[in-house]
Amino acid sequence: MSHPSPAVTIRDVAAAAQVGITTVSRALNNQSEISPATRERILKIAKDLHYQPNRHAQTLRAQHLNNIAVVMKGPSNPFFLSLIDPIEQAIRAHGYQMSLLRITHKEDEVNIGRGAYQDSEAAGVLFLGGEARESTAIFNNFPLPFVLCTIPPAPAWDSSIAAVSVDEAHGISQIVSHLTGLGHRQIAFLGPDQAERSVGAIREKAFISALKTHGISADERLIVRGGEGDDPYSFSYGYELARRLLARQVPFTAVVAISDVIALGAQKALIDAGLEIPHQVSVTGFDGIQFARYTNPALTTIEQPIHEIAENSCRLLFAKLKKQPLENPQVLLQGKLLVGESTGPAPHI
Repeated sequence: MSHPSPAVTIRDVAAAAQVGITTVSRALNNQSEISPATRERILKIAKDLHYQPNRHAQTLRAQHLNNIAVVMKGPSNPFFLSLIDPIEQAIRAHGYQMSLLRITHKEDEVNIGRGAYQDSEAAGVLFLGGEARESTAIFNNFPLPFVLCTIPPAPAWDSSIAAVSVDEAHGISQIVSHLTGLGHRQIAFLGPDQAERSVGAIREKAFISALKTHGISADERLIVRGGEGDDPYSFSYGYELARRLLARQVPFTAVVAISDVIALGAQKALIDAGLEIPHQVSVTGFDGIQFARYTNPALTTIEQPIHEIAENSCRLLFAKLKKQPLENPQVLLQGKLLVGESTGPAPHI
């Protein structure tokens, strides 16, 4: 007894034509994003294979093409979590849906973004967090429109790369100015893990530069970095770095942490060690997460403008989707110093 041959699918056509499913879908639906020659070749292959469109599948593919993939590097970072809602609202306002891909610090966000094209048929990608690269060559021939969110641009970047971030150097400068204004001169720094080449490293460099502006030489003994195997941007990471700082037995009156989460973990370690905040040591963070306002003491920090970050990131992404020219593809926003109860005048040590 003979069995009917299985129906030819759009994936079969894509494989035969050696193109992506999105390209086949555009050819079948007579969309303008592909060349006439490619469309004609795909249509011929579909005809030769006796491909019959599945209307239900077409509806699903149309939904996929209205999907924006958000690749979030650092799933435990509360600051990124605070950005998800405004980003999704902005994406929905443009008539698109959002798919969230959470990845660890050790994963390559660019490769994950490329996979979003193959696996979910996303129309575009928004990278939330990731490595701050001096060169953007890794994005050459990236298959989808994309925007880098919270990733500061390097001087060598050209206008083809769209990015939205806070002015990291200015934010750190505000923190250091605040502390030196309170009389602090022996200021410790809780930084990124030693392999990081992203925002944490940028903030460390800005910290050293800001100290120099105030006539203070950075003391390497007061700069604590994580090691391989540490879980960065977590409460436990901040707690452990503060313990390592205390173990060095080098006097300090203030601590600058590269994020609120690390600062709050550090506060716990300092309090556990019997130190009073801010009477014996001041602590600052960076990001302005809501939780930091309700700790005891409330944290002094730099508040990032999350709604502006979300709106600008989505504005640039949808302009790229529509192939509109970008007058200012790299947006640098200003953070705001929020003075909490975790900082006070420097004690005499």
